Amino acid sequence: MNAISSFPSSSLVSASLRKQAPQSKLKILSIYKIKPSVLTSSKTTKTHFDKLLSVLQYGAFLAAVEAPAALAVTGENNNEEDLLTTLLYGAIIAFGYLFIAPPIIMNWMRLRWYKRKFLEMYLQFMFTFIFFPGLLLWAPFINFRKLPRDPTMEFPWSTPKDDPNIPLYKDR
Repeated sequence: MNAISSFPSSSLVSASLRKQAPQSKLKILSIYKIKPSVLTSSKTTKTHFDKLLSVLQYGAFLAAVEAPAALAVTGENNNEEDLLTTLLYGAIIAFGYLFIAPPIIMNWMRLRWYKRKFLEMYLQFMFTFIFFPGLLLWAPFINFRKLPRDPTMEFPWSTPKDDPNIPLYKDR
């Protein structure tokens, strides 16, 4: 007798399994030491983890259904923009960023430096941070120091003559 014929056929195995009485739940529960009331309840409780998984699956389904096809494949994004237009827009933005906004910010800071409240100070320093390259570009050319009152003084750092009638500096 060969090895294959020594095993019973699959129909015999399934028939023998059908003939056996199913084990009771109490016997299985006694093996695992679980209370029968927990497993025999008909009410199914979902944990937070199960709820999260179902929400993630639903979100993945919606993303797959609602997402458009790849634009490079469909050709819907083949709007040709020439290089000249792109460079022109970039030059306009760079001109405003480097040459228009920084002097306005510096003058605003000069006028309101000692009168500002917290929110205005926050906005001034925010714009200083955003437009820092332009402020560095303008800093050597814009001078907000007070001008000397004495006409004999050529520069603000010159030493004035000792005349008590002439104030040291004049306001702008």
